[in-house]
Amino acid sequence: MGVLTKEWFLLLIRQIFHPDYGMFTYHKYLYCHWFSSFKCDNYSEFRLVGILMGLAVYNSIALDIRFPCCCYKKLLSPPIVPNDQNMPVGICSVTTDDLSQIMPKLDHGSSELRSYEGNVEEDFYSIFQVFQEEFGIIKSYNLKPGGDKIPVTNQNRKEYVQLYIDFLFNKSIYKQFAAFCYGFHSVFASNFLMLLRPEEAEILVCGSPELDMHALQRSTQYDVYAKTDLTIQYFWDVVLGFPLDLQKKLLHFTTGSDRVPVGGMADLNFKISKNETSTNWLPVAHTCFNQLCLPPCKNKKDLKQKLIIGISNSEGFGLE
Repeated sequence: MGVLTKEWFLLLIRQIFHPDYGMFTYHKYLYCHWFSSFKCDNYSEFRLVGILMGLAVYNSIALDIRFPCCCYKKLLSPPIVPNDQNMPVGICSVTTDDLSQIMPKLDHGSSELRSYEGNVEEDFYSIFQVFQEEFGIIKSYNLKPGGDKIPVTNQNRKEYVQLYIDFLFNKSIYKQFAAFCYGFHSVFASNFLMLLRPEEAEILVCGSPELDMHALQRSTQYDVYAKTDLTIQYFWDVVLGFPLDLQKKLLHFTTGSDRVPVGGMADLNFKISKNETSTNWLPVAHTCFNQLCLPPCKNKKDLKQKLIIGISNSEGFGLE
């Protein structure tokens, strides 16, 4: 996959997921996205996102977009590739564990409700109804028929919590997620996907965030350089000492993604080539080949300085 195609996918997906578009909400403390529950007349944009993610998986491009595990559980429900748009899709059983992944404060509140030893009806004064703000307007939704007249009591509080979670994860975003699901499966329509666990599907889409730079060092190939050359020794001394954020930038600079493919670092076929230029030049990367062109360096300090400059100023086709 070529450099422009890789970066096009990564930049486009990142732009679509920007909070300003209102399609997804980003939970910054949990580093994950979730679907916006705002109602609209046309959900085709969500189908487009599904298509783009399906194309990325088909072309083995790991995306730096994180969803909670529940998203992949929904993506695999029902356990067949959907081909009838009248068939319900993305409806799965959800629990408080799913809630804690994206709404820990709400999960804490539901835990207090479930374990409360006093009179729930008198002290909490809640009903089987939820309220959501949509474009500045507060709207109410019943969790069950006649829910606005059914109080939450000690006897039915577990039912209330379960219906509330089901509303958040299934009913309130059904049209958004259904469009996304059909878009994804329209490209990546393979029943083998349904054999995966949600955690495995997440790695297939996003790659693994766990970097093993020692594994990358062991599998790296060299062109003109030998692994015993001083420049190569300087390079690995510097890279292995980098903090995680700089290691991710290096991986993005050389491969177009800061995630590790399903097969691990060895599947990158990473290569370091000698750039026969002045020692004043910065490193150059060819992401279509996962190749780093490294000029000879005078010492470790010189290599570190040039490498940090190169990997920190490489995104956006030079337009940013």
